[in-house]
Amino acid sequence: MVENFTLAQISDLHIGRTISYPSGQVELFEELQKTVEKIARMEPLPDILMVTGDLANHASRRDYLRVKALLDSLPIPYYIVPGNHDSRRVLREVFSDHSYLHLADQFIQYSIDGLPVRILSLDTLAEGSHRGRIDEVRLRWLDERLAEEPKKPTLICMHHPPFRTGMPYPDSLGLDGTQEMAKIVGKYRNIEAIVSGHTHRESCVRWNGTVAYVTPSCTFSYKLEFHEVDDLDPLHEPPAFRLFRWVEGVGLVSHLCYNRDYEFGLSEGVPRTPNN
Repeated sequence: MVENFTLAQISDLHIGRTISYPSGQVELFEELQKTVEKIARMEPLPDILMVTGDLANHASRRDYLRVKALLDSLPIPYYIVPGNHDSRRVLREVFSDHSYLHLADQFIQYSIDGLPVRILSLDTLAEGSHRGRIDEVRLRWLDERLAEEPKKPTLICMHHPPFRTGMPYPDSLGLDGTQEMAKIVGKYRNIEAIVSGHTHRESCVRWNGTVAYVTPSCTFSYKLEFHEVDDLDPLHEPPAFRLFRWVEGVGLVSHLCYNRDYEFGLSEGVPRTPNN
């Protein structure tokens, strides 16, 4: 029996960006530091960390180097999934010691084996566009990898969600090729979950026989907006990351965590309700 397997996921770092809130400016690298420090203090430590895209806001080498130095300080291995703000070429140059980034010339797709849960990383980046795309080549790779271990509990990691969230603006920057992906996912009953980021808000849905999660950004949020808008303003909500805990006989259990400690919970600083 396998016990105590935990996977951490962070997404949408956007390092290189500074955001101005009414309360002051926030340099996103400082928020990432808080997230990394929180993960490093966890007891027990997660076994691995998945970074699901948008590591740097402008895909600059300098910002990737800052991210790498910080993530390298973690006492656990980490793996990178490209997002729409990323550059495959610069990622491969800066994270040259991550051999899985170089397995194929065109896309960054790989499997992580030997764990209680098999992990498949799916590349949804369409360079030059904020929308994502999964074409025939990438979907064939996914189908072939799933067919290799049809009974092994499996987690699919990607940047763009494979479903519409009901938020018009993020959905306008969504993923092309989801109908074809749905047909593949629907063939397999061993997919524990699909995890993504991109929208900077938490959401989940039952999708083609599995559960699909969107994990919020570990540095900043966007407003929950169900109306048609031209853009969204950043929101100073607590940044977050996700933990997946493998529970034998149950499956992969999701836990949303915040990147700092709140002594009295998330309502800290809010006046208490009167006793009368």
